[in-house]
Amino acid sequence: MNSAKHRAPARTPGRLALTAAALALAVPATGILTAAPAAAAASDIVNVSSSTRSADAQQLLGLINAHRKAKGLAPVKYSATVSGIAQGESDRLVRHEVIDHTDTFLRDSRAGAWKHAGEIHAVSWQGRVSDLMTWWKGSTAHNKVLTDPKMTVIGIGLTYVDGQLAGNKQGWKLVGTVTSYGYGDGRTPADARSTVGAAPAPAPKPSLAPITSAGYAVRGGIGIQYRALGGAAVFGAPTMNERGGLVGGGALQSFANSTTFYWSAATDAWPVRFNSAIGQKYAAAGYERGYGYPSGQERGGLVGGGAYQVFRSGTTVHKVLWSPRTGARVVKENSAIGQRWTAAGYERGYGYPATDEYRYGSEVRQQFSNGYTVHWSSITKRTWVTR
Repeated sequence: MNSAKHRAPARTPGRLALTAAALALAVPATGILTAAPAAAAASDIVNVSSSTRSADAQQLLGLINAHRKAKGLAPVKYSATVSGIAQGESDRLVRHEVIDHTDTFLRDSRAGAWKHAGEIHAVSWQGRVSDLMTWWKGSTAHNKVLTDPKMTVIGIGLTYVDGQLAGNKQGWKLVGTVTSYGYGDGRTPADARSTVGAAPAPAPKPSLAPITSAGYAVRGGIGIQYRALGGAAVFGAPTMNERGGLVGGGALQSFANSTTFYWSAATDAWPVRFNSAIGQKYAAAGYERGYGYPSGQERGGLVGGGAYQVFRSGTTVHKVLWSPRTGARVVKENSAIGQRWTAAGYERGYGYPATDEYRYGSEVRQQFSNGYTVHWSSITKRTWVTR
């Protein structure tokens, strides 16, 4: 499975620029992931020599630049610094047994003052770097990132896998991530060069030591993510100790700035902002008993100033979207209606959900802001669209 994050537009001072369409998928005939995120075993990631890693990264850099040259484009350079960002994301995909995106490559300070940014992932079941390139070239969305003339420097992350993930038994042998950046004059990373050379040292593991503040401790998975996303400067001090015993063995901890971190084995730890419309929608649905656990942060920058956050409950994916026009509504992304909305281009196609799914006789319906209504018949199991 491959996944491409479209390039982000030019960054404006003081504001993080995100694309409207965060995720595009290109799925081979085998190996589709349909289950909720699993948890890989530590042994699933295979250690390889630095010479093997360096040679594979050099091969991938050469394939990318040969492809760009064939399109009449300038080559990109390799940076060990931004490769640390790509490696972190590549490792995360294996640990969580998912193919998805975060906004880490946009927010990580190691990327410096970029003007344009993009990210792509790919998986090989044979462990070959060339497989990654084949999938990227064969997908319009991925190829757009590879051949973006604005990109000048890339980072390469390669994670080697044992071929049988502990959770979902997928036969991954190699997971690759490329982070791409375009820089203004004089802002290119100092270590950008035309060859890979020695592989970068692995990033240090996050501290597991608990933080104690206001008499409360922040530890474990919640503590790691709390630190990584900004700690007290962003979320405030803890207002309680971590509390477990939630649905499916989950845990939560609340912080002063109207934020609660939720952790589960399937999704890891992520914050929900209860002073936002999305957080209030989540609360009204019954918190983790309703939509499940957050599988990422709330993210903005969508069409018309919208935002979204994804929640998972078993195999059900709830995507809560907010726009100034529609407020906060939910799309069940793996329901028949949600799949039709996704195939039409998410909020760029039918628009934002103007209602949740609702019953109308033998039908389930959902209305969207661009004037579309998606219907599903409980009798015929047919899905159709009216406008």
